[in-house]
Amino acid sequence: MAEEKKAKKVYTLEEIKFTEANKVMTIVSCIPLVGLILMFVEKDDLFVKYHGAQFTLVGVLQFLAWVPIIGWLMAPLSLVLIVVGMIKCSKGERFDIPVLSGLGLKLMAAI
Repeated sequence: MAEEKKAKKVYTLEEIKFTEANKVMTIVSCIPLVGLILMFVEKDDLFVKYHGAQFTLVGVLQFLAWVPIIGWLMAPLSLVLIVVGMIKCSKGERFDIPVLSGLGLKLMAAI
């Protein structure tokens, strides 16, 4: 018998739309640990899941704060990204972090 393979869903940025009903969840998903949880829990709203995936990766970058010289730059940068992400999400705008947005889409597809 032929084995049936299940294809992974590929997400694009055009699919990710803001919904007013989940505005608070989107803002809260910009906190890295909460974003990690919402990335796994949220099934329907791609906007929440996308921001959760991106800010989970920002949380991973925050671990670089333990490295002396690199951390001095990464810790304030991650804090700025979190604040800007919350402000943009409160306005209903998608916040794409340059390098992490593509990785966030891949992370969404893997889950």
